[in-house]
Amino acid sequence: MKLIFSCLFFTLLFTACETITDKAPRFETYINHGITACGVKDPLVNYAWLGKFIEDNKDSGNNITIYLYANVETGTENIVIDIYPNRGKEPEVSRYVYYWIKIYSCSGEQLYINDSGEVDYESWDNFYDSGQNTVKGIIWYRKMVYPE
Repeated sequence: MKLIFSCLFFTLLFTACETITDKAPRFETYINHGITACGVKDPLVNYAWLGKFIEDNKDSGNNITIYLYANVETGTENIVIDIYPNRGKEPEVSRYVYYWIKIYSCSGEQLYINDSGEVDYESWDNFYDSGQNTVKGIIWYRKMVYPE
């Protein structure tokens, strides 16, 4: 009888431990090697600046998504890096979009920055609000996922 209760106890204990571990949040990464940006296939490999960004941020605690945007009239493509802070340990971190979302040309030049290095708010807002620029695809992301 003691043996049965002991086995049952340890079975429940190990099952509970697995459940707790399985429910822990973890990062998921998506890499799109099939996308073409500004005529260059696989920008993660073929644009050194973008590859460096990925390398520098692959262990970041933030959610990061890299989008390819295209202008519907001109066809001009831009790369948008959207960093969304995970606020779990730092709930006071702001989601100030001008700081966390950067718009780049395919050559790696950050766009909508004025001569003093500040964001040109009007141009930045127009990029999103004009309806001219739409998401063409996701190049890469790293985000926190929470098991159900």
